[in-house]
Amino acid sequence: MKLKEALKEIQTLRKKVRRLTREMESIQMASIEDPSLVEKLLRMRGIKVFRKNPIDRLFFPPDLPPFDKTRFYEMMKKYSFRLVLRDMIKSHEQFRIQDLTHYCSSSVVQGYCHLLDEMGVIIKDGRSKYRTWVSPLYSFGPTLEWFIAEMFKREFASPAIYGVSVRNTQSGGDYDVIASWNRRLVYVEVKSSPPKGIEQNEISTFFSRMDDLLPDVGFLFNDTQLRMRDKLVVMFEEDLAMRYGKESKNLYPVERLSGELFHLRNRVFIVNSKKAVVENFRICLKHYLRYRDQMFGKLDSNPPLTYR
Repeated sequence: MKLKEALKEIQTLRKKVRRLTREMESIQMASIEDPSLVEKLLRMRGIKVFRKNPIDRLFFPPDLPPFDKTRFYEMMKKYSFRLVLRDMIKSHEQFRIQDLTHYCSSSVVQGYCHLLDEMGVIIKDGRSKYRTWVSPLYSFGPTLEWFIAEMFKREFASPAIYGVSVRNTQSGGDYDVIASWNRRLVYVEVKSSPPKGIEQNEISTFFSRMDDLLPDVGFLFNDTQLRMRDKLVVMFEEDLAMRYGKESKNLYPVERLSGELFHLRNRVFIVNSKKAVVENFRICLKHYLRYRDQMFGKLDSNPPLTYR
């Protein structure tokens, strides 16, 4: 009898622990999902947000259940999945498996289509045709911005917003991703086009937006596995030369951090998708923390970096 009572008590305790664990996870997620921390950092800079997180532009429906949203997020970590989504968007009204095999095998594409169909993100029409649930779809950009914002929330416990519109800034337009990481403001400019599709004026706009927001850390993220040195780094150097003249390469060199990751004075980073997106951002953020004293002029005699 005593053994039965003890086992019953243990079961009851287990249920209570599970319930408390769920409640703690819910509280933690609520704090991460709360955008007010990001907006507070912006208000400290005199900037007010009037639009953020546009759900109508995403690849998946607005009411996608949290479980499926997590599955979608995990799949977005795969470069091949992101490439397949781009092809789906190009032919969102109707596509077949063979339309999506430019970058991976038909068996891989079939697996992706099966998963998305199961989630209700794409719809099967007949035996071999599909279409996206959300239509029309014009660009992969907003979904990629959502992914980067989710990455900050899920991987770095940092509230983040995407597709942000603010008032009274000189550069205007939408600011792709803004996060509150480690009580610091982070800005990420997201480029879904390959390097050949990125123009010099876009690099100038990135620096102007950095000047608008005055973030502690800035990223230009290009979702490609191509080399950054060949074009993006060159455009960074050209823009810096226009701002600072012949001495720009000595004052503000664009230096290789690791692989295809580059940095400008340890606080502005050029990042691509080579290896893994999350790991690339992690490397850069750790580098920032390691060298932050230098960035604030304590160990550096160069004039402060401005963006205009």
